[in-house]
Amino acid sequence: MFREHLKKELNNIKNSGLYRTLKVKDGKFIDFSSNDYLCLSKHPEILNAVKNGLRYGSGSTGSRLTSGNINHEKLEEKIAEFKETERALVYSSGYATNVGVISALCKKGDLILSDKLNHASIIDGCRLSRADVLIYEHCNISHLLNLIEENWRKYEEGNLFIITDGVFSMDGDVAPIKELKKIADEFNAVLIVDDAHGTGVLGNGKGTLKHFNIKPSDNIVQVGTLSKAVGGLGGFVCGVEEVIDYLINTSRSFIYSTALPPHVVEGCIKAFEIIEKGEVVKNLQNKINIANKIFKKYKYINCGHITPIFPFIFGEKTMSLAQHLIDNNIFCVGIRYPTVPKGSERIRVSINIGHKKEDFILLCEKINDFLIDDKK
Repeated sequence: MFREHLKKELNNIKNSGLYRTLKVKDGKFIDFSSNDYLCLSKHPEILNAVKNGLRYGSGSTGSRLTSGNINHEKLEEKIAEFKETERALVYSSGYATNVGVISALCKKGDLILSDKLNHASIIDGCRLSRADVLIYEHCNISHLLNLIEENWRKYEEGNLFIITDGVFSMDGDVAPIKELKKIADEFNAVLIVDDAHGTGVLGNGKGTLKHFNIKPSDNIVQVGTLSKAVGGLGGFVCGVEEVIDYLINTSRSFIYSTALPPHVVEGCIKAFEIIEKGEVVKNLQNKINIANKIFKKYKYINCGHITPIFPFIFGEKTMSLAQHLIDNNIFCVGIRYPTVPKGSERIRVSINIGHKKEDFILLCEKINDFLIDDKK
């Protein structure tokens, strides 16, 4: 009966056009889907650091609170220094970080104000916290203020949280962090910023706060990932000493997860060292500028981007276009509902420092070919 039930549910997913399959890419593809913005996942210095890290073994063998605390504190010290915070804490994934941080810091009786387009991991963390959650329109400061002014008196001082992505993963736009910080200060709220797509990209690589020249403070908690621009695996949170101590003692996804393999940790330490030097970050910004000019020329974007994420919105044609690109050795996956709202299905173009000008032109030409054939 259970098997038949699952078959029925899968058929419903297929009939809705939402069925997912795993895709395999190899070296013959031009990859416009990866979040490896700085191409550090294959950087020779990092691979060498990973190799040296195998001296600890292939796995950590346990959680950080049992046998798994090996070289992880070295990485945390590096992240805290990099982000200019008092301390940092490493998790097994970016998803686990958001879920664990939000569900630990926010509780029943608190109020969370969350951007409408926040990542699924933020949404799930909010749900698990059992706090009251109000959604403000995407990057809409006026709407956020209205919600706070209507509701904040119902909550005790210090029970207010504003949560946002720093860079939004599907549109590549940047949250108005300066305005959000002012509101957090005015209402004695905590600002939680998920800087997964900002770290290694904005602010000379230091992230979204640095981009806006905002210094870390007691009421800011920064979350990040080690699996995008850093090129490794895992997630992190950084802030004041008390936040990290509290999470070590209360965050379930930290306490009950096996720690990252130590060789991965060594690779991430080296990655932050490379990012700090600045060359790879400048290279990425140069590639973003080139992509802006070409994508504007082909009229796939209207305004310039400062991040490597470019949404090409094609609606119902998106998945057919994605397959057309794969058939032409371009790996650029289609994004559809429920990841994005219906009607805004898009090709999420993600560029990195390994791309050449010719790659951007080829992508646009192959999209043009599809659109011309589609009109016939």
